[in-house]
Amino acid sequence: MKLLCLSADDLHSALPMDVAVRVVKQAFAAFSSGRAEAPPRTTLSIPERSATTLVMPCYLPDYGLGTKVVSVFPQNRGGLTPVVQGLVVLLDPETGEPMALVDGTALTAWRTGAASGAATDLLSLEHATEAAVIGAGAEARTQVIALDSVRSLDTSWSYARTADRVRALSENLQPHVSATLVAAESAVEAVRDVAIVCTATSSTTPVLDGSLLAAGTHVNAIGSFTTEMCEIDARTIERAHVFVDSVAAAVTEAGDLLAAESVGVTQRHDWTELGRVVTGTAPGREGDEITLFKSVGLAVQDIAVAGEAVARARAAGLGMEVQA
Repeated sequence: MKLLCLSADDLHSALPMDVAVRVVKQAFAAFSSGRAEAPPRTTLSIPERSATTLVMPCYLPDYGLGTKVVSVFPQNRGGLTPVVQGLVVLLDPETGEPMALVDGTALTAWRTGAASGAATDLLSLEHATEAAVIGAGAEARTQVIALDSVRSLDTSWSYARTADRVRALSENLQPHVSATLVAAESAVEAVRDVAIVCTATSSTTPVLDGSLLAAGTHVNAIGSFTTEMCEIDARTIERAHVFVDSVAAAVTEAGDLLAAESVGVTQRHDWTELGRVVTGTAPGREGDEITLFKSVGLAVQDIAVAGEAVARARAAGLGMEVQA
Protein backbone atom coordinates (compact mmCIF):
# COMPACT_ATOMS: atom_id res chain seq x y z
CA MET A 1 0.00 0.00 0.00
CA LYS A 2 1.05 3.61 -0.56
CA LEU A 3 0.89 6.04 2.35
CA LEU A 4 1.14 9.82 2.16
CA CYS A 5 3.14 11.02 5.17
CA LEU A 6 2.71 14.59 6.41
CA SER A 7 5.29 16.20 8.69
CA ALA A 8 4.55 19.13 10.98
CA ASP A 9 5.73 21.56 8.30
CA ASP A 10 3.55 19.86 5.69
CA LEU A 11 0.54 20.12 7.99
CA HIS A 12 1.05 23.81 8.68
CA SER A 13 1.64 24.59 4.98
CA ALA A 14 -1.40 22.63 3.84
CA LEU A 15 -3.78 23.92 6.50
CA PRO A 16 -3.33 27.52 7.71
CA MET A 17 -4.89 28.24 11.10
CA ASP A 18 -7.84 30.21 9.75
CA VAL A 19 -8.80 27.21 7.60
CA ALA A 20 -8.29 24.84 10.54
CA VAL A 21 -10.67 26.98 12.62
CA ARG A 22 -13.36 26.67 9.98
CA VAL A 23 -12.84 22.91 9.70
CA VAL A 24 -13.06 22.41 13.47
CA LYS A 25 -16.30 24.41 13.60
CA GLN A 26 -17.77 22.01 11.05
CA ALA A 27 -16.47 19.01 13.02
CA PHE A 28 -18.13 20.25 16.21
CA ALA A 29 -21.38 20.83 14.32
CA ALA A 30 -21.28 17.29 12.91
CA PHE A 31 -20.59 15.84 16.35
CA SER A 32 -23.40 17.70 18.12
CA SER A 33 -25.80 16.86 15.27
CA GLY A 34 -25.11 13.14 15.58
CA ARG A 35 -23.41 12.94 12.17
CA ALA A 36 -20.12 11.51 13.43
CA GLU A 37 -19.13 8.10 14.76
CA ALA A 38 -16.73 8.88 17.60
CA PRO A 39 -16.79 6.46 20.55
CA PRO A 40 -15.24 7.52 23.87
CA ARG A 41 -11.48 7.40 23.71
CA THR A 42 -9.58 4.60 25.35
CA THR A 43 -7.21 5.78 28.09
CA LEU A 44 -4.19 3.77 29.10
CA SER A 45 -2.28 4.87 32.21
CA ILE A 46 1.45 4.35 32.66
CA PRO A 47 1.71 4.91 36.44
CA GLU A 48 5.48 4.63 36.80
CA ARG A 49 5.88 7.54 34.34
CA SER A 50 2.76 9.47 35.48
CA ALA A 51 1.81 9.30 31.82
CA THR A 52 -1.19 8.56 29.64
CA THR A 53 -1.71 7.10 26.17
CA LEU A 54 -5.02 7.74 24.40
CA VAL A 55 -6.57 5.95 21.42
CA MET A 56 -9.18 7.99 19.55
CA PRO A 57 -11.05 6.48 16.54
CA CYS A 58 -13.54 8.39 14.42
CA TYR A 59 -15.55 8.31 11.22
CA LEU A 60 -16.58 11.75 10.03
CA PRO A 61 -18.45 11.92 6.73
CA ASP A 62 -16.93 14.46 4.31
CA TYR A 63 -13.56 14.32 6.10
CA GLY A 64 -12.56 10.73 6.65
CA LEU A 65 -12.02 7.65 8.74
CA GLY A 66 -9.11 7.15 11.09
CA THR A 67 -7.54 6.87 14.50
CA LYS A 68 -5.19 8.98 16.56
CA VAL A 69 -2.82 7.49 19.11
CA VAL A 70 -1.44 10.20 21.40
CA SER A 71 0.72 10.01 24.51
CA VAL A 72 1.18 12.60 27.25
CA PHE A 73 4.41 12.09 29.21
CA PRO A 74 4.79 15.08 31.59
CA GLN A 75 8.24 13.95 32.70
CA ASN A 76 9.55 14.81 29.22
CA ARG A 77 9.11 18.49 30.00
CA GLY A 78 12.37 20.39 29.67
CA GLY A 79 14.04 17.64 27.60
CA LEU A 80 14.42 16.95 23.90
CA THR A 81 11.30 14.76 23.65
CA PRO A 82 7.92 16.53 23.54
CA VAL A 83 5.41 16.05 26.35
CA VAL A 84 2.65 15.32 23.82
CA GLN A 85 3.43 12.92 20.97
CA GLY A 86 1.20 11.11 18.55
CA LEU A 87 0.35 9.74 15.15
CA VAL A 88 -2.83 9.89 13.08
CA VAL A 89 -3.67 7.07 10.66
CA LEU A 90 -6.23 7.85 7.98
CA LEU A 91 -8.07 5.01 6.20
CA ASP A 92 -9.91 4.98 2.91
CA PRO A 93 -13.59 5.14 3.96
CA GLU A 94 -14.55 3.12 0.86
CA THR A 95 -12.18 0.19 1.40
CA GLY A 96 -10.64 0.57 4.88
CA GLU A 97 -7.13 0.62 3.38
CA PRO A 98 -4.60 2.80 5.25
CA MET A 99 -3.91 5.87 3.09
CA ALA A 100 -2.05 8.51 5.12
CA LEU A 101 0.00 9.17 8.23
CA VAL A 102 0.05 12.59 9.89
CA ASP A 103 2.37 13.88 12.61
CA GLY A 104 0.03 13.60 15.58
CA THR A 105 2.17 15.77 17.85
CA ALA A 106 1.82 18.77 15.55
CA LEU A 107 -1.77 17.94 14.69
CA THR A 108 -2.85 17.76 18.35
CA ALA A 109 -1.48 21.22 19.05
CA TRP A 110 -2.87 22.64 15.78
CA ARG A 111 -6.40 21.28 16.21
CA THR A 112 -6.44 22.32 19.89
CA GLY A 113 -5.55 25.84 18.86
CA ALA A 114 -8.20 25.72 16.16
CA ALA A 115 -10.84 24.66 18.70
CA SER A 116 -10.05 27.70 20.85
CA GLY A 117 -10.05 29.84 17.72
CA ALA A 118 -13.52 28.53 16.88
CA ALA A 119 -14.82 29.17 20.40
CA THR A 120 -13.23 32.62 20.52
CA ASP A 121 -14.72 33.57 17.16
CA LEU A 122 -18.17 32.42 18.27
CA LEU A 123 -18.17 33.61 21.89
CA SER A 124 -15.72 36.46 22.55
CA LEU A 125 -16.41 40.16 22.17
CA GLU A 126 -15.99 41.06 18.51
CA HIS A 127 -13.77 44.05 19.20
CA ALA A 128 -11.46 42.36 21.71
CA THR A 129 -7.94 43.79 21.46
CA GLU A 130 -6.06 42.07 24.31
CA ALA A 131 -5.63 38.41 25.20
CA ALA A 132 -3.68 36.33 27.68
CA VAL A 133 -2.34 32.77 27.50
CA ILE A 134 -1.25 30.91 30.63
CA GLY A 135 1.21 28.16 29.75
CA ALA A 136 4.26 28.03 27.48
CA GLY A 137 4.18 24.60 25.81
CA ALA A 138 3.26 23.54 22.29
CA GLU A 139 -0.46 24.00 22.94
CA ALA A 140 0.12 27.53 24.28
CA ARG A 141 1.89 28.40 21.04
CA THR A 142 -1.07 27.42 18.87
CA GLN A 143 -3.47 29.22 21.22
CA VAL A 144 -1.69 32.49 20.43
CA ILE A 145 -1.75 31.79 16.69
CA ALA A 146 -5.45 30.89 16.77
CA LEU A 147 -6.53 33.94 18.76
CA ASP A 148 -4.53 36.17 16.43
CA SER A 149 -6.28 34.59 13.43
CA VAL A 150 -9.84 35.35 14.61
CA ARG A 151 -9.46 38.70 16.38
CA SER A 152 -7.51 41.88 15.59
CA LEU A 153 -5.41 41.84 18.74
CA ASP A 154 -3.05 44.61 19.78
CA THR A 155 -1.45 42.69 22.65
CA SER A 156 -1.19 39.07 23.74
CA TRP A 157 0.17 38.46 27.23
CA SER A 158 1.88 35.21 28.18
CA TYR A 159 2.65 33.75 31.59
CA ALA A 160 4.12 30.47 32.83
CA ARG A 161 6.02 29.45 35.94
CA THR A 162 9.29 29.32 33.98
CA ALA A 163 10.11 32.80 32.69
CA ASP A 164 12.70 31.53 30.19
CA ARG A 165 10.08 29.41 28.44
CA VAL A 166 7.76 32.40 28.13
CA ARG A 167 10.53 34.52 26.61
CA ALA A 168 11.45 31.75 24.19
CA LEU A 169 7.80 31.33 23.19
CA SER A 170 7.40 35.05 22.52
CA GLU A 171 10.63 35.32 20.52
CA ASN A 172 9.71 32.32 18.39
CA LEU A 173 6.14 33.42 17.75
CA GLN A 174 6.41 37.17 17.26
CA PRO A 175 7.26 37.00 13.53
CA HIS A 176 4.17 34.88 12.92
CA VAL A 177 1.43 36.97 14.58
CA SER A 178 0.18 40.54 14.36
CA ALA A 179 -0.34 41.07 18.11
CA THR A 180 2.54 42.34 20.20
CA LEU A 181 3.60 39.53 22.52
CA VAL A 182 4.37 40.53 26.10
CA ALA A 183 5.72 38.35 28.91
CA ALA A 184 3.77 38.90 32.14
CA GLU A 185 5.33 38.68 35.59
CA SER A 186 2.32 36.85 37.01
CA ALA A 187 -0.99 35.33 36.04
CA VAL A 188 -2.68 38.27 37.73
CA GLU A 189 -0.85 40.73 35.49
CA ALA A 190 -1.57 38.62 32.41
CA VAL A 191 -5.36 38.44 32.80
CA ARG A 192 -6.01 41.93 34.15
CA ASP A 193 -8.42 43.79 31.84
CA VAL A 194 -8.03 41.41 28.88
CA ALA A 195 -11.06 40.22 26.92
CA ILE A 196 -9.78 36.72 26.07
CA VAL A 197 -7.95 34.26 28.34
CA CYS A 198 -6.58 30.81 27.46
CA THR A 199 -5.23 28.29 29.93
CA ALA A 200 -3.00 25.60 28.43
CA THR A 201 -1.49 23.72 31.34
CA SER A 202 -1.64 20.25 32.87
CA SER A 203 -1.99 21.68 36.37
CA THR A 204 -3.89 19.85 39.11
CA THR A 205 -4.56 23.15 40.90
CA PRO A 206 -6.19 26.27 39.43
CA VAL A 207 -3.92 28.68 37.57
CA LEU A 208 -6.65 31.28 37.10
CA ASP A 209 -8.44 33.37 39.73
CA GLY A 210 -11.97 33.88 38.45
CA SER A 211 -12.59 36.90 40.66
CA LEU A 212 -10.12 38.85 38.48
CA LEU A 213 -12.05 38.42 35.25
CA ALA A 214 -13.82 41.47 33.84
CA ALA A 215 -17.39 41.34 32.56
CA GLY A 216 -17.47 40.11 28.97
CA THR A 217 -14.29 38.05 29.23
CA HIS A 218 -14.10 34.84 27.24
CA VAL A 219 -12.01 31.95 28.63
CA ASN A 220 -10.71 28.90 26.75
CA ALA A 221 -9.61 26.11 29.10
CA ILE A 222 -7.86 23.45 27.03
CA GLY A 223 -5.06 21.98 29.13
CA SER A 224 -6.72 19.58 31.56
CA PHE A 225 -8.29 16.38 30.23
CA THR A 226 -8.58 14.06 33.26
CA THR A 227 -10.58 14.12 36.47
CA GLU A 228 -7.37 14.80 38.43
CA MET A 229 -6.45 17.95 36.48
CA CYS A 230 -8.00 21.27 37.44
CA GLU A 231 -6.58 24.44 35.88
CA ILE A 232 -9.79 26.50 36.20
CA ASP A 233 -11.15 27.49 39.61
CA ALA A 234 -14.74 27.19 40.78
CA ARG A 235 -15.15 30.97 40.88
CA THR A 236 -14.53 31.24 37.13
CA ILE A 237 -17.04 28.48 36.43
CA GLU A 238 -19.58 29.96 38.84
CA ARG A 239 -19.46 33.30 37.01
CA ALA A 240 -19.47 31.88 33.48
CA HIS A 241 -21.86 30.59 30.87
CA VAL A 242 -20.19 27.22 30.25
CA PHE A 243 -19.65 25.76 26.78
CA VAL A 244 -18.00 22.38 26.11
CA ASP A 245 -16.86 20.35 23.13
CA SER A 246 -18.87 17.36 24.38
CA VAL A 247 -21.08 17.08 27.45
CA ALA A 248 -20.57 13.30 27.52
CA ALA A 249 -16.78 13.70 27.45
CA ALA A 250 -16.82 16.54 29.98
CA VAL A 251 -18.65 14.50 32.61
CA THR A 252 -15.95 11.82 32.50
CA GLU A 253 -12.80 13.89 31.82
CA ALA A 254 -13.17 17.58 32.72
CA GLY A 255 -11.77 17.73 36.25
CA ASP A 256 -12.32 21.50 36.43
CA LEU A 257 -16.05 21.23 35.78
CA LEU A 258 -16.54 18.16 37.94
CA ALA A 259 -14.82 19.84 40.90
CA ALA A 260 -17.04 22.89 40.49
CA GLU A 261 -20.14 20.71 40.14
CA SER A 262 -19.26 18.87 43.35
CA VAL A 263 -19.47 22.15 45.31
CA GLY A 264 -22.71 23.17 43.64
CA VAL A 265 -21.62 26.11 41.46
CA THR A 266 -22.50 24.48 38.12
CA GLN A 267 -24.65 21.68 36.77
CA ARG A 268 -23.97 19.58 33.70
CA HIS A 269 -27.42 20.15 32.24
CA ASP A 270 -26.51 23.83 31.96
CA TRP A 271 -23.44 23.18 29.77
CA THR A 272 -23.83 23.93 26.06
CA GLU A 273 -21.98 22.07 23.32
CA LEU A 274 -20.15 24.45 20.99
CA GLY A 275 -21.41 22.52 17.98
CA ARG A 276 -24.94 23.61 18.84
CA VAL A 277 -23.83 27.23 18.68
CA VAL A 278 -22.34 26.56 15.25
CA THR A 279 -25.61 25.06 13.99
CA GLY A 280 -27.75 27.77 15.61
CA THR A 281 -29.66 25.36 17.83
CA ALA A 282 -28.31 27.03 20.99
CA PRO A 283 -27.37 30.64 21.72
CA GLY A 284 -23.81 31.80 22.21
CA ARG A 285 -22.89 35.06 23.91
CA GLU A 286 -25.98 37.05 24.88
CA GLY A 287 -24.46 40.14 26.52
CA ASP A 288 -21.56 41.05 28.76
CA GLU A 289 -21.49 37.73 30.61
CA ILE A 290 -18.28 35.75 31.09
CA THR A 291 -18.12 32.78 28.71
CA LEU A 292 -16.02 29.66 29.25
CA PHE A 293 -15.16 27.04 26.64
CA LYS A 294 -13.93 23.88 28.36
CA SER A 295 -12.38 21.43 25.90
CA VAL A 296 -11.06 17.94 26.63
CA GLY A 297 -10.43 17.17 22.95
CA LEU A 298 -12.45 15.05 20.52
CA ALA A 299 -11.46 12.65 17.76
CA VAL A 300 -13.67 14.57 15.32
CA GLN A 301 -11.19 17.45 15.56
CA ASP A 302 -8.29 15.18 14.67
CA ILE A 303 -9.93 13.43 11.74
CA ALA A 304 -11.41 16.64 10.32
CA VAL A 305 -8.09 18.47 10.46
CA ALA A 306 -6.09 15.47 9.25
CA GLY A 307 -8.52 14.73 6.43
CA GLU A 308 -8.58 18.31 5.20
CA ALA A 309 -4.81 18.62 5.50
CA VAL A 310 -4.20 15.42 3.51
CA ALA A 311 -6.60 16.51 0.74
CA ARG A 312 -4.94 19.91 0.48
CA ALA A 313 -1.46 18.41 0.66
CA ARG A 314 -2.20 16.06 -2.23
CA ALA A 315 -3.44 18.98 -4.33
CA ALA A 316 -0.35 21.05 -3.48
CA GLY A 317 2.18 18.25 -3.90
CA LEU A 318 3.16 18.30 -0.21
CA GLY A 319 4.25 15.36 1.90
CA MET A 320 6.16 12.19 1.12
CA GLU A 321 4.60 9.07 -0.33
CA VAL A 322 6.01 5.76 0.90
CA GLN A 323 5.36 2.14 0.03
CA ALA A 324 4.36 0.24 3.16
